[in-house]
Amino acid sequence: KTPLVRIANMSSLCAVEPFPTMSIYCAGKSGRDMFHSALAKEHSPNSTQNDKGADDKEEQKQTFKVLNYAPGPCDTQMTDDLAGCTVLDEGLHKYYSTSKQEKKLVRPEDTAKKLVQILG
Repeated sequence: KTPLVRIANMSSLCAVEPFPTMSIYCAGKSGRDMFHSALAKEHSPNSTQNDKGADDKEEQKQTFKVLNYAPGPCDTQMTDDLAGCTVLDEGLHKYYSTSKQEKKLVRPEDTAKKLVQILG
């Protein structure tokens, strides 16, 4: 039997929306999203690379899945650094500072549980 394959890419709004002073991070996230999207397409049962029978294609659909998962701004060391950064875009600095103080950031353990449910 074919093993189950689940690939989860931790994405970000920065992958699809440019933010001032975060160009390198945005480019990296965008590149990762595209890589994982292409990987999913390559392993799609409808890919022209796969000349398998109908049964094999259905099995592949069930066994290989790729997810670009964007949990929202999480309460991590990165958001701590952004909240305290003096060279970050003023609007972003205010957003991260306020979100941190008002406890509006997603807790990593909460989003990890949600991701496990999705991949289930």
